[in-house]
Amino acid sequence: MPVLWAFDNNLHDLYNNFQGVGSNGPTYRSPGITGYGTCLYLNATSSQSVTVLTPPFFNMALTSFSLFAWVKATSLHNAATGSYSDNAVFSQCQQTVLDECLHIIVRNQYLYLGFYWDDISGVTRLSTNTWYHIGYVYDYSTKTQYTYVNGVLDMSGSPRGPYRGTMGNLTIGTNVVNFPNNYWDGCIDQVSYVALAKNATEVLYEATLTFSYSFENNLLDSGALGINGTGTNVAYSTSGRVNNCLSLLSNSSYVQVTNLVLLGTVGQPYSFSIWIKPNTVVGGTIFHVSSVTAGIGWCIPMLGFTSSGNVGTQSWNGSFVSITGPVVTTNVWTHLTVTYGPSNGLRLYVNGAQYGSASGSYTYQATGTPILLLLGSSLSGLGVCKSGIITMGQYNGYIDEFELYSRELSSANVYSLANP
Repeated sequence: MPVLWAFDNNLHDLYNNFQGVGSNGPTYRSPGITGYGTCLYLNATSSQSVTVLTPPFFNMALTSFSLFAWVKATSLHNAATGSYSDNAVFSQCQQTVLDECLHIIVRNQYLYLGFYWDDISGVTRLSTNTWYHIGYVYDYSTKTQYTYVNGVLDMSGSPRGPYRGTMGNLTIGTNVVNFPNNYWDGCIDQVSYVALAKNATEVLYEATLTFSYSFENNLLDSGALGINGTGTNVAYSTSGRVNNCLSLLSNSSYVQVTNLVLLGTVGQPYSFSIWIKPNTVVGGTIFHVSSVTAGIGWCIPMLGFTSSGNVGTQSWNGSFVSITGPVVTTNVWTHLTVTYGPSNGLRLYVNGAQYGSASGSYTYQATGTPILLLLGSSLSGLGVCKSGIITMGQYNGYIDEFELYSRELSSANVYSLANP
């Protein structure tokens, strides 16, 4: 059974089987990576940590496993510039002998997966005040350890292990290796464990899928972060591109998604994938982002229609970066993907194929704070926000399979999404 510590103002796991106990007063910070919840905040100076006591014993011995967490460090040790090397994330230690002390840490600012004298160190250097998805995977069948940063393979090593510890408490934020100079300093969020070795595709998907809405008569997110939407005057139809779909057929019908942490980060890569079946294409906002609930403040209509019926997408680098696409046929399902990466810039794909050229390199100048997304409307942004190439207004039609990623999707990824 998967185990998740979400740290939304408590130290319990999702099913209350492995409840944590705080040491020296750990607190919570808002928002965590989900935007709607909190993260566990540990102050290293105060020696704060969490212990998950036994019984029941959390058995990770002689098995494959995948352990993931979102972290944002306030400070990180590095022996090259200071006195210490370690910042502990997760641990279980029977004794400090070969393969009996699991220590999942950041050492000298690099991921480190250790069974004790049977370890690997990553090569991607972490920075402070930055959210990272970190992954530690062990494949028992091949005796291979893996580390991942933001879903990308960081390091692997074999033969390693297996881990053989059969007793000991879990600790989050410290461990016995290099104790007491190894406390985590900053946020830890969404710590998850499953007793299987996830493959590279699964890790990348889990690390970078921000939300996924299938609109099966609800606005629930099927991704790992659980960022559910809120609808106003919405309905559903059985004639979706894949099963059911969202129906936005009246004025002021829209979906709101709040507190998107990574989409509000300067320079953060992103990609949107969406199916649309519009009733009209002469103007209209497909989705709009802003810093204020009503669609105003810092605000951009990111995808919509021009006054001529062309689909248009745009981003921001102090001024609009835009791509004007083709005229979209009404009452027909069309797949659109928008991708951004600092080197390639903005790209638009229509039905799985890139349309025109990429914009060229630029830095996405977001707010630096979590932002809100409106699907189907610009609300009060109409006439207030700069419109660029998009004629803002109510979208009228159907929408299906809407996803946001915190990475730049490849052309192969886009083709797969356009051909479900």
